Amino acid sequence: MASGPVEILKSSLARVVRQPGDGACLFHSMAHGLRDGSSASSLRRDICNFINEHPTLEIADSPLKEWILWDSGTSVSDYCAKMKSQGVWGGGVEMAAASHLKGVNVYVYQQSGGGYKRISCFEGPGGASSRAVRVLYGGGVHYDALELTNG
Repeated sequence: MASGPVEILKSSLARVVRQPGDGACLFHSMAHGLRDGSSASSLRRDICNFINEHPTLEIADSPLKEWILWDSGTSVSDYCAKMKSQGVWGGGVEMAAASHLKGVNVYVYQQSGGGYKRISCFEGPGGASSRAVRVLYGGGVHYDALELTNG
């Protein structure tokens, strides 16, 4: 995960694409931004398989298995078995894994004044030059997709 410079998108340069609040909103949002034919359920499955197969992948100087232990108190295999269930919310671990699995940067924004402030960045293997998938954190437990417009 990289912090990068503060980025604020004016609301005229981006639009929110609402996603269902069905427990898979993060996966819907990332699938929307990927535009690679992924559905929320296929992306969830692929991310869980990726995490299971790469527990030692370093994210911000710590292996995925440690992030999972800190986040859930469980093993990678137990975490992935639970995460594969529909209705289980995704978060930072899944965004970090998706960035590596799909070779993209996952940028997380939050509404701020007249626009959207980037609050987090999960960089893929290509670093800053990778294509960006933008999600809007709505607070609590909901994510929507965020798209750039021609403004």
